[in-house]
Amino acid sequence: MLNPCFCAAILQTRTRFSAILVSYMKRQKQFERLDKILANSGCGTRKAVFRLVRSGAVCVDGAVVTQPQMHVDVDSSAISVNGTPLSVHVQRTVMLNKPAGTVCSRKDGSHPTVYDLLPPELGHSLSGAALDSVGRLDVDTEGLLLFTTDGDLNHFLTAPKRHVPKTYEVHLRENPLPQERDRYKSQLSMGLHIAGDGHDGAVDCLPAMLEWNEAQEAVCRLTVYEGRFHEIKRMFRALGNEVVYLKRLSVNGLSLDPSLAPGEFRELSAEEVELLWKPGPACIQC
Repeated sequence: MLNPCFCAAILQTRTRFSAILVSYMKRQKQFERLDKILANSGCGTRKAVFRLVRSGAVCVDGAVVTQPQMHVDVDSSAISVNGTPLSVHVQRTVMLNKPAGTVCSRKDGSHPTVYDLLPPELGHSLSGAALDSVGRLDVDTEGLLLFTTDGDLNHFLTAPKRHVPKTYEVHLRENPLPQERDRYKSQLSMGLHIAGDGHDGAVDCLPAMLEWNEAQEAVCRLTVYEGRFHEIKRMFRALGNEVVYLKRLSVNGLSLDPSLAPGEFRELSAEEVELLWKPGPACIQC
């Protein structure tokens, strides 16, 4: 068995390295060709953009530019096309209040997809990458669903080793008695063994944090640090209860905007994206 102090030292080192790596990835300056910036911002194909720049219609920091291959600092340069300022998105990250009855795939023969709720122009970013969902929610689950063109951010939030916290509002079929509530909380905090379910076999879950809503019967908040198939439903099934309603409230410190009705979305601010990069707890398990 490993020495606990040795384990703690390894986890602390891993956390510091993770924070340094994340900081480096976010601080890299972005210099890109002007024609790529314009094409990936929805100004036309590369050929059309070439003609646009050559015509003198594009200005960078107030000066007309006629060289499509010119490299531009996208963090600080002001670009305009025919006198209209161009909003350049190096990456785009969006939050959606996912409604029940939608699936997280791009195509489905039985249900509408979450991508049907997003306008095509949201896919325009300097990276040229598609706007992809960050993980998935079950068809009957509501709440916070993130999309991003940033592959590094998507991997950071979904990689199992990161233990990114996700908090859900859970409604149960049966209202547990006080002693049963204590049992639920204790068993979940120690890590619960759950039975297999379709795509995923039986497994010991990581510890999870449960908070009961004293104002509502059979309602609680559960924070989990992994993303297994139907995990929360399987957890409460193992405890002898059944989930009848599930809504994701937050991911890694970023909460669902309460002003968004089901099916509504908005882009995240730079400060909100910064929240998502916060390293998860390193001491969930040794």
